[in-house]
Amino acid sequence: MAKFEKRLSAPSKSNKYYYSHSNIFYTSGYGMPNCTAYAWGRVYELTGKRYTALHGNAEDWWPAAKKAGMKTGSTPKLGAICCWRAGVVGNDNDGAGHVAVVEEI
Repeated sequence: MAKFEKRLSAPSKSNKYYYSHSNIFYTSGYGMPNCTAYAWGRVYELTGKRYTALHGNAEDWWPAAKKAGMKTGSTPKLGAICCWRAGVVGNDNDGAGHVAVVEEI
């Protein structure tokens, strides 16, 4: 990642990382303001890479990232994705979890 610039406001509707068919969540009908659409778009905006392994519910991102060989850990870093599970991973009846991007420490 180049020099990190924090985002503390919502992206404009013309921002391709969030509001276009470049974002897999936008394409599938789960676009903004969904947390997964935002986090996916933000990582794409920061890295220029489309991480297609990160899809589905937020609680599924941690195991998907590990399976895809992405770095995981528990120490906050700028631009990292934070994942929270709602209950049992893979059980859509108890919630879908939440994801966010670390913008500031």
